[in-house]
Amino acid sequence: MTERYLHINHIADLIAAEITGKIDDVGREELERWKSESPEHTRLYELYRSEYFFASKLEFIREYSAKEAFDEFTKKMNQVKSRRRRLIFYRYAAAVVVVFILSGMLYLNLREPEQVPVTVTQKIQPGSFKAILTQPDGQRIDISDTTYLAYVEKNIEPDSLSGKKGQPKDTAVRYHTISIPRGGEYDLTLSDGSRLRMNSESEIRIPVQFSKKQRDVYMKGEIYFDIAPDAQHPFVVHTHQGNIRVLGTSFNVRDYQDEAFLETTLVSGKVAFQTEDKDTYLKPGEQLRLNKENGETVVEEVDVRLYCSWKDGRFVFEKQRLENIMNTVARWYNINVFYENQSVKDILFTGNIKRYDDLDQVVEMLRLINKIEIEINGKSVFVRSNP
Repeated sequence: MTERYLHINHIADLIAAEITGKIDDVGREELERWKSESPEHTRLYELYRSEYFFASKLEFIREYSAKEAFDEFTKKMNQVKSRRRRLIFYRYAAAVVVVFILSGMLYLNLREPEQVPVTVTQKIQPGSFKAILTQPDGQRIDISDTTYLAYVEKNIEPDSLSGKKGQPKDTAVRYHTISIPRGGEYDLTLSDGSRLRMNSESEIRIPVQFSKKQRDVYMKGEIYFDIAPDAQHPFVVHTHQGNIRVLGTSFNVRDYQDEAFLETTLVSGKVAFQTEDKDTYLKPGEQLRLNKENGETVVEEVDVRLYCSWKDGRFVFEKQRLENIMNTVARWYNINVFYENQSVKDILFTGNIKRYDDLDQVVEMLRLINKIEIEINGKSVFVRSNP
């Protein structure tokens, strides 16, 4: 640790001691000297003493898991053999969150330009409602600012909206394809009342009119399904790896073509994942993972919020690989991520962040890992090991 960083930590200790009422006269004089060195020091001191600053930063600690960062901090402190350092640790244990926040923020504000590990040159906004409808004749329509049903009711004959009258005998099945680009999402309600939330880089193909026997849709990407019950017309989701047959239930399907696994997570009801050789039934709270390379499937109980919270506006991670996290982030913020080496991709992280915040909030969360450096240049994000 550099002498400059130790000095920053010491100033953070003094401010924390003043806030908690444990500063002595010597410390108070040193803090006053530091404040008088430059207007910038005075500004930072007043900012970090303000009620607004602590309210906002404590809210950040509450929402974004700092467990890994805190574990790393305590691990390093436990390794220190010096009795003096141990006494300092115990002295400030009650104010550890205060010191953690201040030392990090002081470092960010006072570091020299060449030491900057995270560079955010612009605000990269989160995704928004975006959808393209491709009609049976190939015409592409932007329906981002309307609903699918509203568009269909206005442009398609009324009989085509019913899911129970069947296809006209003299016509082949016609499909609408709804595509969501990177940096987009879309709420889709079907003619049978089923509700879908489509994630970035996802696509679904639905018949203009459902058949008499069952309700078939074809998807790729990630979609959360809330299916309207209809025992006479089962709902079948077709993927490249197999089909999911349901009567009325809520579940999430993730099947991106560049990912090694298909995941089906059941929230309520009952589904059957069907392949050529077997049917696998899921109960609420269970997830099926299919290895696309060898076709093997595993069913296990999971915390469904880790896989479905995106539809409620949050990213929730629990000991997930950094590469998997950044794949999700990249689709939502429409960015490209590059890694220094494989070991960086394998770092595990736990966190909880609002999905509609700017990208810099995600960066600030990831900085708590204290094992990586992140640099943002336009739409490119570079992740490397922290030496």
